[in-house]
Formats: sequence, structure tokens, C-alpha cells
Amino acid sequence: MKQVQIVTDSTADLPEKLVHDYSIAVVPLKVIFDGKVTYRDGVDISTEQFYQRLVERRETATTSQPTPGEFVSVYTSLSAKSIISIHLSSLMSGTCQSAQIAGEMVPGADIEVVDSESVSMGLGLIVLEAARAAAEGRTKGEILKIISDLKARMQVYFIVDSLEYLARGGRIGRATAFLGTILNIKPLLYLSEGQVQPYEKIRGKTKAIERLAQIVEEKAAGQKIKCSILHGMDPDGMEKFCQRIKARLPYAEPIISKVGAVVGTHAGPGVVGMVFAPEP
Repeated sequence: MKQVQIVTDSTADLPEKLVHDYSIAVVPLKVIFDGKVTYRDGVDISTEQFYQRLVERRETATTSQPTPGEFVSVYTSLSAKSIISIHLSSLMSGTCQSAQIAGEMVPGADIEVVDSESVSMGLGLIVLEAARAAAEGRTKGEILKIISDLKARMQVYFIVDSLEYLARGGRIGRATAFLGTILNIKPLLYLSEGQVQPYEKIRGKTKAIERLAQIVEEKAAGQKIKCSILHGMDPDGMEKFCQRIKARLPYAEPIISKVGAVVGTHAGPGVVGMVFAPEP
């Protein structure tokens, strides 16, 4: 029997191969188009299909969290002695709360729910490190310490093409200060204490990508980092950013991740970002 099983949700945006290799259990959030048809993120709809409907067909999307019952179903299917369930920021979603309710519904289970205070690969990198530790046979206490340490070091910076989608979903916190800006301004945002915050306003995508690379270089300060580069169906923007960041951080081997349907509903298409944590 496996000692500790790691559970997360679909907003971690982890590549499928890593989910499979480390036996990570993923509970999907849902995307609802035009208030009518519901799809499980990454199960009933692919990332490519989602952006096609959002951009080409101009359909309106909303999201919903998993129910406690859906978590119970996953928890009871696992045979590990302990479960560590790591989820997106509780300030962005009620997913953590659903997981906590579910944990209380499973008699005799040892389930620890962790608020990552992050999302997308900010959550994904934390989940991945926890899963690696579990695969090495680390104890629950040791894995929770790894998670806590990594949370404290995690940094997430990203560019969005527009604040339209974040504003629509109410996920922008103080980034509302960027609303009403002139055409072609690309907001550069970051995560702080589980919320999206404004960092800078930059005119044009090319300049924004260059500035993003500069910021990562400044924040990394010459330290070795764990990192992921993510994009919302913008492979060209991602490639441009990769070229710039590799020149500044030649030792980095980033995980490339596509922003999935649920995160994409709120961030919109065209996102380019980097998630990183300096090594201790």
C-alpha cells in the first residue's frame, strides 16, 4: 500500500504525462458554456476545443467547483494510508472548502487539505514536488513540510491580452486598477497571497514578453530555480518568451504547460507566464 497519495484539481494545468508518471489523482472543475452545457475540465473537453469555442465561436464560459461528493468518490477510491489534497487558492474558488467537507465525510480517513494560495502551474509545481516526495516514500509530515517551504518561495508572473475575462469572473483583486486602459496595453500581473495583483502596464505584446523575462531574471537573482512556462494557446508568444528567458537563465529546464479550460475561462486566450521558485 502506498503511504501517501497526492490529490489535486484540474486547475493545476499539469501535463498529462507527469500526472500519469507520478500517479496524481486529479479532480476536475467544470466549464459551462452559455449557462447550458457543462464539461469537466480535461475530461469532457480538451484545452484546444475549449479555446476554439471561446475565441472562434465567441461563446460565453463560466466555471464551477467540484462538489464534496465528487471528492468523496476520489478519496474512497484511493488505497493510500494518507491523502494530501492540494488545491487552487481559496480566494479564487470554493474548491478547497469542498475538499474539506468531503474529508469529513469519509470515516476514519487521514486526509489533509492544503490551500496552495496559487493556481495553474503555481499549484502544479507544488503538487509535482509533493508527488515526487510521495513516490520516494516520504512521510505525510515530511511532504507537508516540502509543500509549505515551496509555497513560500513560489512566484507567478504573467501577461494577459485583456482584462476582460478576469473582470468578468471577478478574479482580479486590485488589478481592477488596470481597467479602462488604452488599446494595446498588456497588463503584467502576479499572484500575491492567493490573489491576482497588478505589476505593470506595457504597450504591446513583444515589449510585455521582454519585460516579463527581465522581471523573472531580477526575481531569480542568479539563483537556481524550479520553473514552468505556461501559455493560453499562444505558442508563438511562449516561444518568444522561451528564447528570451533561456538567454538569461541558461540552466533552467522549464515544464511547458498549456493553460487549461477553467483557468483559461478567467484569464482568456493569449496568456504567457512563468512560474518559478528559487531553490533553498
